[in-house]
Amino acid sequence: MKPAWLVTGILGTGIVLVLPPAWAQHRPTVTEYSNPTPNSLAEGIEVTRDGSLWYCETLASRLVLQRPDRSVVEYPVPNGGQPNTLKIGQDGIWFTDQLNNAIGVLHPASGEVVEYRVPSGAMPTFIELAPDGSVWFPEPNGVARMDPHGTFTEWQIVLEKADAHIEEISLDPAGHVWFAEKNFGGPGPDGTNAVRRLDPATNVIREYRVPTLGGTPAGVLANADGTVWVTEFFGNAVALLDPGAAPHTDFTVTPLIGTSAGQSTPGSRLHAGGSPHVAATPVTPRLTAVTPSRTPGWTEYPIPNANANAGDLRTDPSGRLWFEEDAGQIGVLDPAASTITEYPLPTQGNGYYNIELDAHGRIWITEAGFFAPPSKIAVLEP
Repeated sequence: MKPAWLVTGILGTGIVLVLPPAWAQHRPTVTEYSNPTPNSLAEGIEVTRDGSLWYCETLASRLVLQRPDRSVVEYPVPNGGQPNTLKIGQDGIWFTDQLNNAIGVLHPASGEVVEYRVPSGAMPTFIELAPDGSVWFPEPNGVARMDPHGTFTEWQIVLEKADAHIEEISLDPAGHVWFAEKNFGGPGPDGTNAVRRLDPATNVIREYRVPTLGGTPAGVLANADGTVWVTEFFGNAVALLDPGAAPHTDFTVTPLIGTSAGQSTPGSRLHAGGSPHVAATPVTPRLTAVTPSRTPGWTEYPIPNANANAGDLRTDPSGRLWFEEDAGQIGVLDPAASTITEYPLPTQGNGYYNIELDAHGRIWITEAGFFAPPSKIAVLEP
């Protein structure tokens, strides 16, 4: 019986051979660390160059720094704020505050936090930083930008479904903003289909529809070559969009412009000690050959795990696409080999996940603990 990874297929007169994966020689592991504040709903995660982690404790009103030696510092967010996601900027740690409808920045050296209220009062969720120092974020029914001078521009959009909301955003090299519209209606006519691109210079929004009806796009990731990766939450697939080849429709929106004065709060820090030493849990991945389906401008790769509910996603230097499955696994698509490898997490049913890759090829994961407390941080070493 041949090994499971020896997948062959005839393409013309050639043979495609999937070589043994790296984990054929060693056992991948997942290590989970408890958050300093239990049941704090860990969300959003970033890795610095020295290997330190930053993430949000949403229900504890804190941002957390975990250093490579596992020592931990918590930074309170003012006014009982609920940080959702964060990004590491040159001038501090930027985050969205969902309770106070604000964009905040933490200065770690002093612990000072400055928050800027969103003029429309809309709730910000995810966050991205542009090269010019602007902060971009989605609102439930729009996308917005705060420039380095504190001026907000908000593009409010009529969504495809009344119960939909904008999930993630991604900036492409041309300065366009990509975003997806998600609801929980399920696959088929009740689900959402729209992936959209805003050109902030012209206020034109271009709409693309995923190939699977009601696929419900959740995550979007713009690539350097102009293509865009999309996870389909109910379509149980990851898809690659070529915007130049896919059909689309365009419409124009008129933005709202307002200014917000920053409110500064003196800083404080809570040294939470170190995360306890925990043993790495060996996990058994599953490699599956997948057959992509192609429609004009789209290539869809089915996810082997049924009802995976894929969301957050990242690419690695090899061009592979890593994505989280709310069902409790981390997947990686190798588009060159047309294979997906799925790694189960030790704690199943934990809830919302965000992922990030570090310089050593490890995948860091926030386990919110929404359905299976407590909250955790995990690292997959594939």
